[in-house]
Amino acid sequence: MIRQTLIGLAVLSSGSLVAAQLPPVPVPPGNPITESKRVLGKLLFFEEQLSSDDTVACATCHLPASGGADPRFSLDPGALPGPFDDALGSPGVVRADANNDYQPDAVFGLDEQSTPRTAPTMIGAAYSPELFWDGRAPNQFVNPETGAISLNFAAALESQAVGPILSEVEMAHAGRTWDQVRSKLAAVRPMALATELPPDMAAALAADPTYPELFAAAFGSPAIDADRIGRALATYQRTLIPDQTPFDAFIAGDPNALTPSQQAGFTAFTATSCNVCHSGPLFSDQTFRNIGLRPWQEDPGRFEVTGNPADRGRFKVPTLRNVGLKPRFMHNGQLASLAEVLDFYVDGPGVQQFPFNQDPLVQAVQIPPPALPDVVEFLANGLTDPRVANELFPFDRPVLASERVAAELVELGPGHPGTGGVTPRWIRTAPAAAGSPDFKLGLREALPGTTALLAISASQAPLGTTLLDASVYVDPGKLLVAAATATAPGPDGFGHATVPLPLPDAPALVGLGLAGQWFVVDGGASSGIAATSGLSWPIH
Repeated sequence: MIRQTLIGLAVLSSGSLVAAQLPPVPVPPGNPITESKRVLGKLLFFEEQLSSDDTVACATCHLPASGGADPRFSLDPGALPGPFDDALGSPGVVRADANNDYQPDAVFGLDEQSTPRTAPTMIGAAYSPELFWDGRAPNQFVNPETGAISLNFAAALESQAVGPILSEVEMAHAGRTWDQVRSKLAAVRPMALATELPPDMAAALAADPTYPELFAAAFGSPAIDADRIGRALATYQRTLIPDQTPFDAFIAGDPNALTPSQQAGFTAFTATSCNVCHSGPLFSDQTFRNIGLRPWQEDPGRFEVTGNPADRGRFKVPTLRNVGLKPRFMHNGQLASLAEVLDFYVDGPGVQQFPFNQDPLVQAVQIPPPALPDVVEFLANGLTDPRVANELFPFDRPVLASERVAAELVELGPGHPGTGGVTPRWIRTAPAAAGSPDFKLGLREALPGTTALLAISASQAPLGTTLLDASVYVDPGKLLVAAATATAPGPDGFGHATVPLPLPDAPALVGLGLAGQWFVVDGGASSGIAATSGLSWPIH
């Protein structure tokens, strides 16, 4: 106990982090926190129908149990030849044209696109004067529809919140407008795709309100616009304050809140230049720095925002709160563990740093090798809020449709090959919700320039049903949809097609199970017909 007390005294006398408890969250005067607005923002944050294909919510890339980051990752190949500038970003939407029809992307084809950077945390983001890795979301919120200044300061959250909704990589089809966003929100059933709603969300939806009614409760009138969407999302995120870590309890006076290893790790952390950048209660000084992780040409970072040559390769210093929950590290997801992160900073064996425009503080980082495990322990566990790790209020959440797709989307049987022995495939199938205006089904790797038929039935076909020699999984006697369309050629030499299927808002549809299959006229198939596998899925 005496040794632990001495360690604690050393910690409390070291560095600029002394007694650094999180202050009250900054709130722009024009957007005060109210409960109805907070709940609306929470609903919108977890609303997959906010995307143009019903597959991506804000929360899809920002889950509390992953430290507010994305537990998934996908490869962005970068702009330069070879793998050297590849980044692990977040999977987004399959590219779609202005009509919301699938359109092959030059890089990703008909697969999900990928963001070029990892998803930063939204937890504690309320304290940041600029957001995104490059700080392009400023402190001043400009109404994205009118161009007028909406909030003068402390509004980086509002600025950030409206960006991904129209991003053609993250959530939108090409040319999506705010008119389309508002029309869709006015039409859909709130949270139709999510399950296991937390109590506050369930209570808000107990009377089956529409989104216009929820906006009226939060803002006084039912109008839906980009400004209000940004304000609501920001309000919810301002309540995500991770201030119940062991470190917070320790500096509040509990000498046993940090273990001896964590206290030793914090002492080592503050004895070097780590705590110059990762300083203050957020463990971030909110600056932008080039740490020399990769050559700046691969991703110019802050330079793309400011145009200042001194900002080449600079990225925002991230908070270290809940960093132990993150699955990947650095702006490009290059490092997979905190041990790898520390190895990079201390220039460990096999590590390469790129010195052009590198911050000299990085070169000054020196942590004795015996202290590294303690530093990892402090970062991984001493700075983790258990409410975040366990997704407890206010970090609680529903289960998203994207998390259930493996269980709900069932393959009924294999397809039938066409020309060249290639079997047509489905494009990623989005979840179906009654009332969704954007539900669609897509076909890929089909013969180009021919006719394809999408068939959907209310039940699976009897076992052994065939069309010529292709297995059939839709019940011809219970067909709901039989839609013929042409297959358009893609850059890969294959054909693709989209059939839009807006779903009526009919309670009788909810819970209905569907079976679907594509058939393609293809002279290269053994019977003249190629077919996809059969799929079944529910309507929510």
